[in-house]
Order: sequence, then C-alpha cells, then structure tokens
Amino acid sequence: MSNPFDPILANSKFREHLSKLSTSIEETGGWPTESWQAMCESGVPDWFLPEEFCGNPQSEMTKQFGYLELAAACLTTTFILTQRNAAVSRILNSDNQELKNRLSRELARNESFATVGISHLTTSRQHVKDPILKATPTNGGWLLNGEIPWTTGAEAAEVIVTGGVQPDGLQVLLALPTNLMGVEINPAPKLLALNESCTTSVSLKNVEVPKDMRLIGPCENVLAAGTAGGVTTSALALGAAQKSICGLETEAEKRPNLRDSATELRTTLDRLKESVRKMTTSSDTSPSAEEREALRKQSNSLVLRAAQAWLTASKGAGFLAGHPASRAVREAQFFLVWSCPQNVMAAALAEFACVSISSS
Repeated sequence: MSNPFDPILANSKFREHLSKLSTSIEETGGWPTESWQAMCESGVPDWFLPEEFCGNPQSEMTKQFGYLELAAACLTTTFILTQRNAAVSRILNSDNQELKNRLSRELARNESFATVGISHLTTSRQHVKDPILKATPTNGGWLLNGEIPWTTGAEAAEVIVTGGVQPDGLQVLLALPTNLMGVEINPAPKLLALNESCTTSVSLKNVEVPKDMRLIGPCENVLAAGTAGGVTTSALALGAAQKSICGLETEAEKRPNLRDSATELRTTLDRLKESVRKMTTSSDTSPSAEEREALRKQSNSLVLRAAQAWLTASKGAGFLAGHPASRAVREAQFFLVWSCPQNVMAAALAEFACVSISSS
C-alpha cells in the first residue's frame, strides 16, 4: 500500500476509510486491529523514526498536522499512535545503544507494538507519598513491584516503556517486556470514551527486569532526561474539534440560523491551527512552556464547546447513543483528563465556573 498522506495533511481517501473503521470499532469494542493495521500500512508511524532505523522522518509541522487530521477521522486510533510514538521517543533517547537499535528496528518493521506507562511519574498519583511502582536494584537488573496505573494498548504490547523509583529516590526508565513472569495486565475498565484504546492498569509482582532493558537512568528525574513536551495533545484536541465543527456546518446547511455559530467556531479553529503551524515551523527556538500551555487551554475549550454546539444543533437525535454528536461530546471530555497539568485544569474549572484567573 502506498503512503496515502499528503506531506502535510492526511489524504481524504484514507481519512474516510479510518472514519468508517472508527464507527465500527466503537460498536464492536476491543482492540482496533483493523484500524491500527491500516495506520501501520499508511506509513505514518515511520514519520517518527530516523532513517537509520528504516524510518521516514518528517518535519514537526507535518507530524502535528497529521495528528490533527487523523484525530478528526478516528480519535481512538490516533491516541494509540501517540502512545506508541511516546514509547519510540523514549527508546530513541536511550543511551543503551544495543537495546535502542533492536527495539527501533522491530517497531519500524511493525514486528512489535510498544506503548508507555509513565503517568505515575508525571500527572497521575503524584499526591501519593509512597511510590506506586518500586524498582529495587539487583545484581542482574531491577525487581519491580507495584502498579502502572494507565497503559494504553497493554494487551497488544510486547513492550511497555515505564519507570520505577529506587529506594534511594532515583528513578529508572525501562523497556518492560510484557511476557515476563509477574506481569499482569488487568481487564480494561469501562471508560466514558475511547474504550477501544484498551487503556488499563498493569500489576507487577517481583518482576525481574534485566539490566539490558534499561533505557535511561537511574537519575533524579528520569523523564526530564527524555524528550521535551510538545503540542501533540492540543493537535488531537483540535482534530476532535474540527470533526464537531464539520458536523455543525452540515447542520447549518439546512438551518441558516446556525451559520454564525459555526463560522465563529471555525474562525477559532483556524486561528489555533495557525498557532500550531507557527510553533512547529520556527527554526530558531522551540515553543516555550507558556506557549504550549496557552495553546492547550484554548484547544481544550474549543473541543468542548464545539462538541456541545454540534449536540445542541442535532437536537434530540444527537442525544441518542449512536449519534456522532453524542460520541463527540464524550470524546471531548477526554482532554480534561489526558496529560492535564494543574494550570490547564485550573483554566477549565475557571471557565466552567465563569470566573477569571491570573495568567500564571
């Protein structure tokens, strides 16, 4: 299958195919084998691997606008792609050259699927004093005990990139083979949306991880040694918003009184897409944390408002479980909890409460 993507935007034929698959996977549930296979055949996962590992690296703008268009077609499969790519980025950043070479080539050939389970080191369970995943050094590597709280596609993964905390407080990032004794992938809980991502927790009991599976560390903040945060979460939110706005515009074709609302939302979307373009084309500096945070706040607001507007315009039909506007409303809530730092959460709460907060 030839690469169906324009250098910047997803080819409409592939988007339509992915969108049709998206509808069917929500109806059937379970891991989206067909849509993930279609994604792999498209060549998009190769955008995130260097040429030395048989990749087809693209510019940051191409990758982010690809994410945006793919999310508009199928948010679930695109979210899975982001988690695979998060694993890839951590693997590529490893100083363990032998492991990096082996895993990267396997991923490039689609011989294995890797995902991440690192939320307990970033935004999840940070209020818990005792680490939920402990990594005790041994002569042969590390002994892992505890839980990885959120892991997308755990049941399909051969490798989970995860991190544990040593007794001395240092952290270590490991490529955890899921077939090791003591690894238990728990049944995926029912979520508000994106159930087909099969996001679940993984329990670890006396799991012996050999030294040659070490990616980064031990060090004080193992994720700080990895790749810096980008605009991916915002790009997916804008893709989901685009889908809702298109739905609203379709309704507006039959009811002119909806046109002003649709136009206003489309204008906001275009402005934020331009922000993504500027952030990903600057050759001088990467976008600052403040710029990324501002984009995330505005993207979250837009995806929520656009979905609610589509539902409102769809009237009673949109309230039916099988209506796409109903699904859009559920999927929009995902961005309130996915990798949502305190400042972004505070902005959402302030908007819901109709109060103003300081820019800090």
